Order: sequence, then structure tokens, then C-alpha cells
Amino acid sequence: MLHRRLISESRAIIRYYAEKYKSQGTDLLGKTIKEMGQVENWLEVEAHNLNPPIYALTLHLMFASKMGFPPDENLIKESEEKLGKVLDIYEERLSKNKYLAGDFFSLADLSHLPFTQYFVGQMGKEYMITSRKHVSAWWDDISSRPSWQKVLQLYAPPF
Repeated sequence: MLHRRLISESRAIIRYYAEKYKSQGTDLLGKTIKEMGQVENWLEVEAHNLNPPIYALTLHLMFASKMGFPPDENLIKESEEKLGKVLDIYEERLSKNKYLAGDFFSLADLSHLPFTQYFVGQMGKEYMITSRKHVSAWWDDISSRPSWQKVLQLYAPPF
């Protein structure tokens, strides 16, 4: 009998693929224990500090009317304020390193692409990124990677 394991959480999935294919391209997990620890740290920062407000903004600015409920203006304002504080922390970190986990592109950076793309694109909130010199340079770098551009061409959202 064949037993299959199902991985359903997106961060678990990206960790799985990064480990499985690390010998076939960019090592996204870090080469040393210290680098791996930094990657994991910044994946957690993204999951618990950046994702909640950016997800709320995405839901209320992009999908509320399509899902049949009015955008919650108080939640939008609160989420923008929370996100601004998180981006200030990123600005500090990125003033010392090219990427979040150090001077190498990692899964920590990659995990920011989807929702931040909505944020700077369809939501028109790019000023929150561009007003922070180091966050802006980081975003320009990671979002212009050929692999991400290919994803955008292949899977551009229909809205």
C-alpha cells in the first residue's frame, strides 16, 4: 500500500521544495547553521508580523466587494499602521544586510513576493515600500529576479 503525506501549509511547502531542490539552483535555506537560523527567523517574522496586516489589507482592499462584504476602513487603517511598523523594522535590518537573512537571497525573501506584489501592484500601496530606502532597494532586487518575473507572466491574476 502506498502512503502519501500531504503538506498543506504554504511555508511548509516552500521549505520542502527548497530542501528537495537545493542542489539544483540557489540554496534558499542557508549554508551554515547561523544562516539557516536567520532564514527561519525571518520566515517567522514574515508569518507572524508582516503577513497578518498585509493579508487583512489584501482581503479588504482587493476582495471584500467581490466576496460580498464592505471593506472595513478601521481595519484597513489599523493594518496599514501595523505594517508600517513592521516595515520600519525591515528598514533597520536591510540597512545592515542586502537580504533579510544576510547577504544572500533566501526563502525568507522569497516568501514575501506574493502578497507584497499585490500590495505594491493592485493595491497601489507602493509608497509604503518606496518611502523606505533599504526596503525599496530590497524589493526592487527580489521582485526583479527573472524567476519571479516568469511567475508573474505565467500566473498573472485575472483582476
